[in-house]
Amino acid sequence: MNDLLPSLKASLATLLVLCGACSPVPQKPLSSGMVRVNLAADVGNDVRAYRVDGELTHSIRFDDLTPGAHNLQVRYHFEVPGGATGELLGGNFRTCVMEVDYADFGAGKQYLLKTERRGWVSVGGLYDQQTQKKVASAEEVRCGPGL
Repeated sequence: MNDLLPSLKASLATLLVLCGACSPVPQKPLSSGMVRVNLAADVGNDVRAYRVDGELTHSIRFDDLTPGAHNLQVRYHFEVPGGATGELLGGNFRTCVMEVDYADFGAGKQYLLKTERRGWVSVGGLYDQQTQKKVASAEEVRCGPGL
């Protein structure tokens, strides 16, 4: 029993470190002269920042933006309905690049770019986080397994 105790302690310590790595990283406060766009996908699916005004991003989130017009693209990875083959192989997945153009990002405001699937189709929109009003629609640019 005493031989088992050190390995049990090591396993518990490893588990605690791994669980801590799963918690979300807090964002710094938003500067009043900047704009923040947060991302959200429906349950079980994933959305990540891809491009801002044609430039590749270097993070899974968008950096804070300057006010004004911006073109944003995200990669949306989602499970689609499938037949028996999909169930045997763990499901069918699709990745789409979605784009939103919005000309009136306001300083000090936060927006939410939401994505969701409708069968094999991805849909989304940009929402003002304070008012919860949709300000722009997101459109599919392209979809495929290698995106």
